[in-house]
Amino acid sequence: MRREGESTAIQGDGVQHSDNAEPLDGSGRAYWRKFTPIYLSGVMAAIGIGKIAPISVALRSDLRLSLGQIGLVASSVTSVAAVLGLLVSFLLRPLKPRRVLVCGLLGMAVCGVLGARSQGFPMLIAARLAESLGYVVVVIAAPVLLMGLGGSARRTTTALAVWGTFMPVGLALGSFAGGALSSWYGWRAWLTIAAGATLAVAVAGAVLLRDAGSGVAGPGPEGRTGGGLRRLLRPTALALGFATISGAIVSFVAMFPTYLHERLGLPVAQAGTLTGAVSFVGVAGGFASGWLLRRGANIATVFFAGLLMPLGAFVAFAGVGGVGTAAVGAAVIAVSNELVVAAVFAALPLVVEAASDIGTANGLVAQLGSAGSLAGPPLVGLAVGVAGGWWAVGAVLLVGCASGVGLIRYAVRGGSGEDGNHEEQQAN
Repeated sequence: MRREGESTAIQGDGVQHSDNAEPLDGSGRAYWRKFTPIYLSGVMAAIGIGKIAPISVALRSDLRLSLGQIGLVASSVTSVAAVLGLLVSFLLRPLKPRRVLVCGLLGMAVCGVLGARSQGFPMLIAARLAESLGYVVVVIAAPVLLMGLGGSARRTTTALAVWGTFMPVGLALGSFAGGALSSWYGWRAWLTIAAGATLAVAVAGAVLLRDAGSGVAGPGPEGRTGGGLRRLLRPTALALGFATISGAIVSFVAMFPTYLHERLGLPVAQAGTLTGAVSFVGVAGGFASGWLLRRGANIATVFFAGLLMPLGAFVAFAGVGGVGTAAVGAAVIAVSNELVVAAVFAALPLVVEAASDIGTANGLVAQLGSAGSLAGPPLVGLAVGVAGGWWAVGAVLLVGCASGVGLIRYAVRGGSGEDGNHEEQQAN
């Protein structure tokens, strides 16, 4: 039985480290120096998703693409993640995470250059599909490598929560930088610059992470054991809950500009800019989640923030109070979403029965989260059409987020009883 205030966390090497453990070389500064290229790898992966949107008009014009083709080019990255996430996690289990991460980044960089040199749709979509494999590798390997850095349980929890902000940060940077650089130098230059930045992060990872981590999933099952599919029950619950949260935020991003334009009369360009700005504000929620968890907040309680998303949606899509009121509701959605997303990544070590299952759990989160992102917008759009009003956005998010919060809390608590309480202690 542990004393109050003491905690442990399952790390990537399969060993439980106490709160008093030190990172690899005994320095907190060294720990965050190693964390930096891991985090930047996620940001570059997210930039890979968002870098097409700001150049879509130029791509259509130069390569004579249809709207459908542009949509495929833009969404192919998450589509592959939704199909192959779990399979890739199994394939990566025997490999060293540092090499996996660096190879994923190098693959994205090479494919980014090929995309910049595309002369038509076939070459462009082929480059994007190949790049998507690098994306999946990066988002699966990075958190596992992060958990292998050593250090105290709370430091690892904080790092995982901060890692959870990589997507909105990368999407925002991809949109803003892509819009500016492509307008100055053209879309080919923008894609080449993005590929160069990805290559730079790969080199930094290869240099700074030379002694980080020993394997994607550790040397083998350690700690409690369970049979077959039972071991995946709690990771699957976490991933399914994450899918509803991902679907909710992507649906909001997809629907909000149209709502601002059609219902509130905001020009299309301003509607898109406001949506991007609100999404970036949500990053504060991820850092707040890390701060709360580091201060000892109960992780199962943090997940209740997901219930604020439908509340924000009812305000944002109410059609009263003008653009200011809508923006406030939208900010609530974005911030509460990131609070939950960051906590989901921090919860990964808590939902597995053995260190060797961490990679699989992360693969499930990546795959089902991507599936939720793809399924959310059409489902919410269908609901709005059937209901005949924008209020349906809040209603759908209420059902989805309530279900998601329930699933995530079950995953972290382990259902009920002594086992669940033990896991909650690990979170604190």
